[in-house]
Amino acid sequence: MIQLHQISFSYGDLSVLEKVSFRVERGEFVFLLGPSGSGKTTLLRLLYADLEPIGGDLSVVGQPLAQLDKVSLPYFRQKIGLVFQDFKFLADKTVQDNLALPQRLVGTPPQTIKENVHKLLNQMGLLHHQNALPAEISGNERRRLAIARSVINNPLLLLADAPTEGLDLRLSLEVMALLDALNFQGMTIFVATSDRQLAEKCNKRIIELRDGGIH
Repeated sequence: MIQLHQISFSYGDLSVLEKVSFRVERGEFVFLLGPSGSGKTTLLRLLYADLEPIGGDLSVVGQPLAQLDKVSLPYFRQKIGLVFQDFKFLADKTVQDNLALPQRLVGTPPQTIKENVHKLLNQMGLLHHQNALPAEISGNERRRLAIARSVINNPLLLLADAPTEGLDLRLSLEVMALLDALNFQGMTIFVATSDRQLAEKCNKRIIELRDGGIH
């Protein structure tokens, strides 16, 4: 699902990643653990082909990223769900409309959209907020909405950047339980976090990133 071999990246003279190598198999749930500034977000952006490495080989969902072009890039990204710290909801649209939008963009029939939105809102415990605006629900609920939006089109891989940032352990574990349920359904989950306690408590595989490399 994810294969990195000797991946390096830098912002100008600032080296962020140096010859990073690891694999994530299809169906795994993996934490990328590291302190703030260790390169976790940069690595996720590399996996999404939002950045290009300066060295090494990188393959995601069976696609060697060095071979991507402008035509194939959108199709590649449809296979990946993203949960980043900036949720970027449409502030003037309801919870259900924010969730429906990704399906409209790929041409899903209206009745199917309605059914999928209802099912996922129910799964995420947000059905009673379907007509609310994002600003009218709690921070934990917005995180659940972000997860729902990222998986509404059934991606093969979910990349989550600090999805529990600012939450206490109880709420963080609730979010992880939602991700665990998606993983049980077959989705590969890759979560970047600086929360060691959370990563260790979830009893999943941990890849530790610090000082530009894997430890």
